[in-house]
Amino acid sequence: MAETTKQDTERVEWMNKVIHQLWPYVGEYTKTFMNDFIIPQVKAQMPGMFKNFKFTKMDMGDIPCRVGGIKVYTTNVGRDRIIVDMDVAYAGDADFTVSCCGFTGGMNNIQFSGKLRAILKPLLPYPPMVGGVSATFLEMPKMDFNLTGMGEMVELPGLIDAIRSVINSQIAALCVLPNEVVVPLAPDVDVTKLYFPEPDGVVRLKIIEAKNLENRDISFIKKGKSDPYAEIQVGSQFFKTRTIDDDLNPIWNEYFEAVVDQADGQKLRIELFDEDQGKDEELGRLSVDLKLVQAKGTIDKWYPLEGCKHGDLHIKATWMSLSTNLKHLEKQEWEAEWGQADKPIHSALLMVYIDSVADLPYPKSKLEPSPFVEVSLGKETQRTPVKVKTVNPLFQSKFMFFVRHLEGQELKFEAVDDGTRRSLGSLNIPLTTLLKEPKLEQNQQMHMLTLGVHQSPIVITTRIRILRSDSNSSLNSHGRSNSRLGRLFRSKHEMKKRETRADENRGEIEIRIDFDELVNQLKIAVIRCRDLMTFDKKDQCNPYVSIKLVALDGHKEVFKKKTPTAKNTRNPHFDNHVEIDVNPSDLLNHKVVINVKDDTNYGTFVAKPVLGCLEIRLDSLLNRQLSQRWIPLSVERK
Repeated sequence: MAETTKQDTERVEWMNKVIHQLWPYVGEYTKTFMNDFIIPQVKAQMPGMFKNFKFTKMDMGDIPCRVGGIKVYTTNVGRDRIIVDMDVAYAGDADFTVSCCGFTGGMNNIQFSGKLRAILKPLLPYPPMVGGVSATFLEMPKMDFNLTGMGEMVELPGLIDAIRSVINSQIAALCVLPNEVVVPLAPDVDVTKLYFPEPDGVVRLKIIEAKNLENRDISFIKKGKSDPYAEIQVGSQFFKTRTIDDDLNPIWNEYFEAVVDQADGQKLRIELFDEDQGKDEELGRLSVDLKLVQAKGTIDKWYPLEGCKHGDLHIKATWMSLSTNLKHLEKQEWEAEWGQADKPIHSALLMVYIDSVADLPYPKSKLEPSPFVEVSLGKETQRTPVKVKTVNPLFQSKFMFFVRHLEGQELKFEAVDDGTRRSLGSLNIPLTTLLKEPKLEQNQQMHMLTLGVHQSPIVITTRIRILRSDSNSSLNSHGRSNSRLGRLFRSKHEMKKRETRADENRGEIEIRIDFDELVNQLKIAVIRCRDLMTFDKKDQCNPYVSIKLVALDGHKEVFKKKTPTAKNTRNPHFDNHVEIDVNPSDLLNHKVVINVKDDTNYGTFVAKPVLGCLEIRLDSLLNRQLSQRWIPLSVERK
């Protein structure tokens, strides 16, 4: 995304004059908006002891927010829209009075700044020429404020942190991608084009490892190493890795997936922290343009961390585009390491838009409901905002669910009264009904929420999009086609011609085996390999380890798992741990089979060559354990 220039900044002074003129009216609308939308959500999220927190006065002051720069995009955008980015900042004299726990005080010195994107869409061939305007922050804006005049209230444990957390979550839920504030300008415009645009794709991320991090745990009373973890942010989506204790070179190998609404402008942000009992200290940060990930298809590299003296982070990011072709679901060909992820990797994205509900029942006689709708898929549940005292709520809310298996799943809707928590009606939609639709979607479809004999119409748009990984490499030097079919059949590496000899040196593997009697688990640790043989003419290999538990009688595979793939090395470091539930009485009737394989692409119809093999009968182990040691690899047994 291009930065705004000084010339751009000079051009927008007219806009700041317009905002100054409109500011008193913006202040009046802010009061209504805060009372109707923000305050109910803030109170609902506050911890129990702070539930009576409320604003008793809202004054936006006389100093308006300012636009510091503006850029209008005219290339690489659809012909049905205009995209405008603005650097917005506020440091005015707004004054709010708040009360909580019997105390009253002020909230002032409010400041915020961020990049706001406005999209005018769809463009129309008749006045007002634009169907509507949507506004969203590409990333979380920076915000700060002070609480004053509340005496001991300010010292209440957790109050300031609770207020900041709730306000940040509300900003994210309201106007940080993928969430938008939408203002319709013309009648008879397809609301899904305004409120329910399709995202650009999904980024699949692996946080692999870091090295040479700063040590923040050295002091006069404490000697140790940093306890690092990583926080990941894409728009309003936040993720966090586990903490690795006492390690300046941590290995996480953790996987995440995030929806990317607008790759041109959004960034993948990663921050590393040292976990402490007090405030966690930053160890460095990294920012990657998601447009770059989209263009390259996959990036797998080390990045130097910013905001620190030293430190590097190794990540892998793959771009997944969205498809309406079910054949892409049948032919998904993920890299082997995504299949070995520490958490489920998904095959599809389900998008849901709830427009409105009509004629809801009363939860009690003469008690008008304050409804919200819960949307559930499997164990994941999301919900709309509460609409106060109405039987005909207009929600215009969108939701997204990652889906691993489409068959046998149901999308569940339930309307609930916020006051009594009573159900106002429910609806189940099998995902298989969407799979039968031509574009895998139902647009503004009316369904019925049912409660006994009462039925309430609900208008819903639902879409399924298959996640598809694309390679964007160009024609090679020999002019061969880069079509999907051409890439499928083209070998990237040439294999040596070699004869298999039983006495051939195939390298060694370092492993450990133990049986935990407390939990009845067989624990296998694959640490590393060294001096592996190669099949590639360039003497390179991309090794991974296949671990199997096989019954001695009948040779049935009871368990199978792979480690991640190590790139371009004959001495890979895996440090991979496997836990297998085994009945102690049956343990000695099995053997562990370990195959080290080469993941190099030698062609579609060429099997992954086995670099070395190891078999260990569990009845041969003393005390059901094998201490950590190096063991030579041998030729695969046929």
